[in-house]
Amino acid sequence: MDEKNELTDKDKAQNRMGQINRALGLFICFFSAVVLISIFLTETFVGKMTNLVAGLIFGVIGLIMIVKSKANS
Repeated sequence: MDEKNELTDKDKAQNRMGQINRALGLFICFFSAVVLISIFLTETFVGKMTNLVAGLIFGVIGLIMIVKSKANS
C-alpha cells in the first residue's frame, strides 16, 4: 500500500511539473510571437534580423518545453 502511495505521489509531482513546464512554454511562445511581430516595427536591417533570430530561438525553446511537458504527463 505504501509503494502505491509513493508512486501516486511521484506521479502527482511529475504531473505538476509537466503543467508548470507547459505554462512556461506557452509564455515563452507568446513572448516569441511578440518579438516576431516587432520585426515589422524595426527600421534597420540588423534590428530585423536580430528580432527574427531571437524570436525563432524563443519559439523553438517554448515548443520543446510544451512537447516535453506533454510527454511527461
